Amino acid sequence: MHDSVIDRLNDTLKELYHQAIDADKKLTALRTKGQARFSAVLSEDSQFTTHADHFMPYVAELADELEMLSSCSEEEYQALLARMVHKIQLLASTLSQFMRLD
Repeated sequence: MHDSVIDRLNDTLKELYHQAIDADKKLTALRTKGQARFSAVLSEDSQFTTHADHFMPYVAELADELEMLSSCSEEEYQALLARMVHKIQLLASTLSQFMRLD
């Protein structure tokens, strides 16, 4: 069962990866115009340990957690999975909102 969950999370991360590439390109374009002057995409209370001014480092953190999830003990699995799903939802929502901005 864990394998199917991990496969699904892997597919989700692939989608987030492509969205993050597009969002980071948009951020670069905004910054060349003197806009998007913030130090972190997500707030410090987001459960991410990453604090970056673009999206890709957040995707990288999730990829690292997915690797940990595939090799952790059964006791750790549920807590790590719940935290990871929350972080995926937050990043996906933030990416979606950002890409709708003009």
